[in-house]
Amino acid sequence: MSAFYRFLLILISRALVMVGLMPLAAFAKAGVAYLLGDDTPKLNGRLSLDFRKHMDRQGMLTTLILGFGWSKEMNYDVSNLKHMKRDITLISLAAPLTYFVSYILIYNLSGALYGLAPDSILLASLFRILRGAAYTGLCFGVIALLPLPPLDGFQIFYQFSWPKFRRWYFSRYKQIMKWSQYILYGIFLLAIITDGEISVIGWLADLWRWAVLDRLVFFHVNFMEIPYKIIKIVFGNNFFYLE
Repeated sequence: MSAFYRFLLILISRALVMVGLMPLAAFAKAGVAYLLGDDTPKLNGRLSLDFRKHMDRQGMLTTLILGFGWSKEMNYDVSNLKHMKRDITLISLAAPLTYFVSYILIYNLSGALYGLAPDSILLASLFRILRGAAYTGLCFGVIALLPLPPLDGFQIFYQFSWPKFRRWYFSRYKQIMKWSQYILYGIFLLAIITDGEISVIGWLADLWRWAVLDRLVFFHVNFMEIPYKIIKIVFGNNFFYLE
């Protein structure tokens, strides 16, 4: 029963990512593009917090089942941008930064709420849901910054790349896109097969947490104050959420 309850909490946290964090990140990206002079995302209905405007069906399914997924690709017209290199960089940073800021806010909120009553199963469950969603969002932000096309990280890298690289990229565009997908699938598959023991995304997310994000989290939970019953039912052997 406890294992089923924890699995249910995981599904709820993933659903929260799907209907909350992913649309928020897409909205931020569309908003930055609009503020910089391109109304293409707005015309395509992407300047919205409605998750139905952003979600891809397959990406939605994998988000719920596997904990990672994707939304619809967002198109913007670079000809509408006044300072192409700067503006594309800002647009590409919008979604990852939204995930990072959301991580900080949700971690502080969840810690503050649970600190009010550490012996409450309801608050402990809410705590795990929120922190699970925040960490998944952090991983999404890390994925977005990978220098692999068509991810945002590659768009930033491309803006500052040298001309020879750009010519090489366009001459082998289809091959590069295919191998980029293979690399991403390999990263995800390796994490699934090893049950997270070998996870490039997890390592990068933990690096971001250690270097920057956790320094801005001020509400922590004292493990010694949590009753054993709640640990068994809500947290099990996974104490990550107590950090």
